[in-house]
Amino acid sequence: MIKQLCVGFALLIFLASCTPSSSTATPVDPLSLVTEAANRIRAAETFRLDVNQEGPDYIISTVYASVYFRRASAQYLAPGVMQADVSVIEPITGLRLDVGVYAEGANQWYRAIWTGNNWVNEAFAAGFNPEALIAEDTGFNAALNAIIDITYEGETTLESGANVYHIRGNARGEDVNALLVGLIETAGSVIVDIFVEQGSLYPVRITITEENSPWAVTPEPGETAEPVVWIMDIYAINEPAQLDVPAREATAEATAEATAEATAESTPGQ
Repeated sequence: MIKQLCVGFALLIFLASCTPSSSTATPVDPLSLVTEAANRIRAAETFRLDVNQEGPDYIISTVYASVYFRRASAQYLAPGVMQADVSVIEPITGLRLDVGVYAEGANQWYRAIWTGNNWVNEAFAAGFNPEALIAEDTGFNAALNAIIDITYEGETTLESGANVYHIRGNARGEDVNALLVGLIETAGSVIVDIFVEQGSLYPVRITITEENSPWAVTPEPGETAEPVVWIMDIYAINEPAQLDVPAREATAEATAEATAEATAESTPGQ
């Protein structure tokens, strides 16, 4: 009798294990996830972001000269303030230059070694405008919603330890330039990878892969052209901002001095 009960109990366990579970995991809808991530980051009061570039040298035009971009680290404060430290390379000498940029909307200041590290109220890069990040027609919302052929690539863990959903899609470079804060321009068809943190649903990493960029340095004969890859990490969301705000009086004086020096250098007989 005991043996028969044991056999029956084992049979019940076996049948239970073969019965499909009534509670299955809800499938991830990548389009809804991207939309939610865009809405959440647009509503953030502050965040920091790092932009790194992999692949061939990439040329950006600045008030100083055309230079190679290396990296940028920025602090954003809603609705339209951003301070960034931008690292570039002077193409001829290979000299690394570090430039500080501060923007309130389209109004820019910058400082570098050639300004005596004093703020100058001039545009360092014409397209740099933090308001573009949160503007409905140009910012995160528009850029992420411009991505097509969206697919869910699964879950992964970033180097920071963040557990994320990985989403991939295609877009026109012109439609996602706002993600790179206006410092960088991409063109043509690009691949966009979005990594959304599972708990907060914030986008914590976005990568843009661009083939045959018109601003990438042409490879030497015999070398294979590599794509330009932009890696943007977003972190410290809604944490207190730390900004070095330019003093208005000081910047006006520095701008006047820089203008006078440039005029003197360009005037014959001076």
